[in-house]
Amino acid sequence: MRWKCNFSYKHYFEVLDYAKEEYAIGTIKEFEKLKKKNKFIILRHDVDYSLHRALKMAEEENVHGLKATYFIMLHNPLYNALSEDAVLIIKKISELGHDIGLHYDTTFLSRTKNEALRIMRKEASILEDICGRKVISVAQHNPTINPKFMRGVITNFVDAYSSKITYACKYISDSVQNWRQGCMCNHIDRVDKLQILTHPIWWSKHHKFRDQILNDIVNEEVNEINAFIDSYRKMYVDYLKRNSKI
Repeated sequence: MRWKCNFSYKHYFEVLDYAKEEYAIGTIKEFEKLKKKNKFIILRHDVDYSLHRALKMAEEENVHGLKATYFIMLHNPLYNALSEDAVLIIKKISELGHDIGLHYDTTFLSRTKNEALRIMRKEASILEDICGRKVISVAQHNPTINPKFMRGVITNFVDAYSSKITYACKYISDSVQNWRQGCMCNHIDRVDKLQILTHPIWWSKHHKFRDQILNDIVNEEVNEINAFIDSYRKMYVDYLKRNSKI
């Protein structure tokens, strides 16, 4: 099948809609069930930048009858997973039928494996409190950069980078809009078992280049900060009017 490769929703869903005719498509936590199929795709998203972009992709996937694992970070400079807005988004993604997973960062884990696992379980429980479902899917953030000492010792979780998964299927990623092994569409019908990692930030209704997307993110963040400052300013002005004779 020939497609025009880009980072638009149109391309993303034309590929997966075609694939689901022959492939079983599911989440990380469904691996044990999926691996029994002759052809399967594990669908996964790392939410490194924007929860709003993640929700948009989750809604689009729901329309197409797809479920994926959304890996959420609790240590992220661009979003606070515990803020009111973020909690509502994470809940909504879960309510759409998607799997919520922990995108853990070894920078924030103890050098002791037992203590690191304790911290991971605690962080997973925080996500459980948010989405109201058991969180057993985990994936390391930036595994090519950060230490990999957790690999192979994670218990009671389904690790996206565990050997049982990486040996069972081919792993491909859209890292910074760069499919190092070619666009995911090139693997459909050629590879029977796949783990496809995408980052919602790079996908939109119409294809956009990296710099365009990052500029959009900057503008969105600035607008959010301005809106917060405006609401805070109104709050203290109203407070002073009520409590001051000046």
